Amino acid sequence: MSIKIFSAILAVLLVTAGCTGSDNTNNPAREMYRNEKKILLSDSTKNNDRVASKTAADPAKEWLKTIFRCEDGKSGKYCYYLDKEEIICTARFTEFLQDANEIYGPSNLTDAELPEAEARYKAKWKNIYPLYTQEMWLFGRGNDDALRINSVLIKKLDTNKYSIFIDFGDNIKTQNEVQLVIEENNYKIDYCKTSYAQ
Repeated sequence: MSIKIFSAILAVLLVTAGCTGSDNTNNPAREMYRNEKKILLSDSTKNNDRVASKTAADPAKEWLKTIFRCEDGKSGKYCYYLDKEEIICTARFTEFLQDANEIYGPSNLTDAELPEAEARYKAKWKNIYPLYTQEMWLFGRGNDDALRINSVLIKKLDTNKYSIFIDFGDNIKTQNEVQLVIEENNYKIDYCKTSYAQ
């Protein structure tokens, strides 16, 4: 029994001595493995850097894309949910939209109240935003969730300024110029100029 243990220990020592004592320059297999390992590590580092820089290259554009992401697998490729507007817009821009649409959209204002409301709207917002002169909701959307948007194309125009083309289907297409701001480390839409495309 002790001879077997002694033989096993001796074998391990000889293998270990042979590995540590060998000349690595004369072992092409070991050098090839080492080089392969170096290449793999450098390639994976490059790939990780490329992926990280690709996603971090334009985080504002990536954020805009999330606005049109469908929440379930049953809808189309692009969706837009009305309940997102309070989260994705600044409080100031949301108030601006509501004030403009109270005047230019369906309204409970009388004919006598309308000119006064319009004057208040202009005085309140003229130094902050280009004024709307017709009913216009964010992205020119309708009154319901858009669950089957045909296409959304987002293009950077300037720092935190983007062009968003949306094909809602049924011959409704809008071209939107969106201004973003950062509030509490989150992007928010602070203005959207929308025009209907043909």
